[in-house]
Amino acid sequence: MTKFVVWGIGHRGRILYELLGKDRIIAFIDSNPEKIGSTYKECPIIDYDTYKQNYRAFAIIVSMTFGGGVTELLEKDQIFYFSVEKCPPEFMGYGLQTAKHVLEGKKLDIPEHLVLYGSTLYTVLIFERLQADGYEDISVFLPSYVNRKEQKMFFEMFPEIHFVQLDEINTKNVLLTEKVKQLEPELKGSSIIDIVDWTKYISDYYNPGIEALKNKHQGERCFIVATGPSLSYDDLACLDANNAFCISMNSIFTCFSKTCWRPDCYAVLDADGILLWKDQFHKMTDIPYKFIADSQPNYDYAQLDSSWHVYHSILDDFSIRNMLFSEDFSRTVYNGATIVYVCIQLAVYLGFKEIYLLGVDYSYKRNMKNHFTRQVEPDEKFDGMNEQNRIQEISYLAFQKAEEYAGSHGIKIYNATRNTCLDVFELADFKTLF
Repeated sequence: MTKFVVWGIGHRGRILYELLGKDRIIAFIDSNPEKIGSTYKECPIIDYDTYKQNYRAFAIIVSMTFGGGVTELLEKDQIFYFSVEKCPPEFMGYGLQTAKHVLEGKKLDIPEHLVLYGSTLYTVLIFERLQADGYEDISVFLPSYVNRKEQKMFFEMFPEIHFVQLDEINTKNVLLTEKVKQLEPELKGSSIIDIVDWTKYISDYYNPGIEALKNKHQGERCFIVATGPSLSYDDLACLDANNAFCISMNSIFTCFSKTCWRPDCYAVLDADGILLWKDQFHKMTDIPYKFIADSQPNYDYAQLDSSWHVYHSILDDFSIRNMLFSEDFSRTVYNGATIVYVCIQLAVYLGFKEIYLLGVDYSYKRNMKNHFTRQVEPDEKFDGMNEQNRIQEISYLAFQKAEEYAGSHGIKIYNATRNTCLDVFELADFKTLF
């Protein structure tokens, strides 16, 4: 059984420990000096230098969002690592609560002679699981994009795995353990068994309550009200006075004591935010529709009333690199590194053809006011190294995808945020819209 060192003792790192167990996780790396020398469930928390001195024989699993700034360091030092984002999103908590309930005790009907296609942590775990289940004729094919240097590191880290080249694949059964846009042409005649996309096996991700809302506002206009510092109470009063349909998010409830305005839809995505704001959820009785991601495995979704709709959120390396846009909010919603992207997908699903963004300043600064109201800033702390700039870059790509999708589907998205740094959408003057 392969053992690993996890970089990051935050939300994702703890999920990995629960999934893989104490027999596989032998240590955590963290960049916070206050954590070094302590333990998590008897696993030592070490710094990077200690890893290089005492643990280098073990592969690192990088658990932080978008690499947390450490992947470049590991590549520079030629240290083998896995990114958890190349695993099924459930490995980071997305849909995990539902997946564990549905899949527990179930076994797939997998043929005997197999080639595993993939180069991820998930590939290694599946290989070892099949071996433990008695499968003997198993090999692994690393996708063609894996260069020779990376292949060599993989071979050295896992000498017990039988690796094959493309011309050595002599079986029709290929087990897909990594998402790729296109398989090698030589595999065209093979029987491809996809076990990396868990949505194929978990029908409970589908929410009929959300499907009932599809195109409910066909051809109308709406406002997506974000929580950037440029938003004002006068803006909210104007929206309220004109009965504008509004979709808002996250900590917007912190302004409710000072305004009569309420959004028609509320959406929350962030796993930490769900725990941080959970005590407020039962107070939102004057918001007709609430949408909450299945991103937090430690939250009891069953306690929510019928005005809440749980949606299946996906964040993984594949959906980010290809920047996917959901056409069915009732089944799958793509993260895009920003709740605003989720709200745009929701607005499109509801049928709106004219969408205005408000309060999307797109100008995060550390130790500055980054929200409309004074509040705890959950996005100021990250596991290990700060990677807010990377999140900004990815969300920019998400906004570009939203603009591309909208343009090809007869939808117009405007940015009505004053002093915005986001230049993707056509600007609109909020004061002229009513």
